Amino acid sequence: MDRNWDRNWDRYRLPLLLGLAHAVSDGAAGWLLGDLAHGMPLAQLGILVLIYNVLAFGAQPLAGLLADRWQRPRLAAATGLGCMVAALLAAPFDAWAAVVLAGTGSALFHVGGGGLALCVTPQQASGPGLFAAPGVIGLALGGAAAVAGVPARPALALALLALAGIVARHALPPLPYAARQPEAQHTLETHDWIMMALLAAIALRSAVWSAFQYVQDGQTEVLVGLALAAALGKVAGGFLADRFGWRRWTLAALLAAIPLLALGSRTPAWLYLGVALLQSATPAMVAMLAASLPRLPATAAGLAFGLAIALGGLPALAGAAPFLAAPPGLILLILLAVG
Repeated sequence: MDRNWDRNWDRYRLPLLLGLAHAVSDGAAGWLLGDLAHGMPLAQLGILVLIYNVLAFGAQPLAGLLADRWQRPRLAAATGLGCMVAALLAAPFDAWAAVVLAGTGSALFHVGGGGLALCVTPQQASGPGLFAAPGVIGLALGGAAAVAGVPARPALALALLALAGIVARHALPPLPYAARQPEAQHTLETHDWIMMALLAAIALRSAVWSAFQYVQDGQTEVLVGLALAAALGKVAGGFLADRFGWRRWTLAALLAAIPLLALGSRTPAWLYLGVALLQSATPAMVAMLAASLPRLPATAAGLAFGLAIALGGLPALAGAAPFLAAPPGLILLILLAVG
């Protein structure tokens, strides 16, 4: 048993470290955007949030390609954390520069950290799940701290600097950039990807609109439950997908999530369970993309954590403009986007 524990600890130590960094990085982003909201017109804040999301999510595939081309996922992750520190320091002087730095840093960290998590747990979904899960918790806590007026800038900057140094010095797992690597494993056919994308889009739309009902009624505490449900879903989903099969678990989780999210507009418990199931599909989808791109782990992470979220969220956000007039609606969209 001790040997098994040692092997598991060695395998999951880096994803857990990166998950902690993910929580602090996203917490810094949530605090930064929330802090900028004080005294800023909502229209301007909405533009800044849009810029952040475009960079943080839409730029991930390009950042992943560059990290893989230069074979430096660890450098990408550490640089991303450094950019977030720069964003915190720049915010009092130039909000636009701060948001650009934060979005760029988020993109770099997600592809670098996600790529390393994939490399240290090859052919497994558990590593990406441990990396991805803490982010939404950090975002929720950071946003809440900003709303409460907590002066968290120094603490966040110091924590990010320390984590950047630890990540930069951490031993690297075997990286898949050698000349001879296994051929791509096409775990899914094209129609499978299309079906999963449609199911995810339907589920995400239901999640957004169900949650909007509570936010519009002033029940913003639902956001805390959503954050916890998303995090638990990602952690559990990674291990369950490894146990029952990536494709089987992903399709089952998405199919089960859709009716639960539809019922969630009336019962918070169904909404939480539906969000947990929706997010539990993320680690397996990351692992399947990585299996299809065995020499491009950072690119696979960027496609899964960035572009897929950006594109999948478009149907959910269609027609949501009236809700953006209210800060809680804006916070909700950010929370669900990164969840």
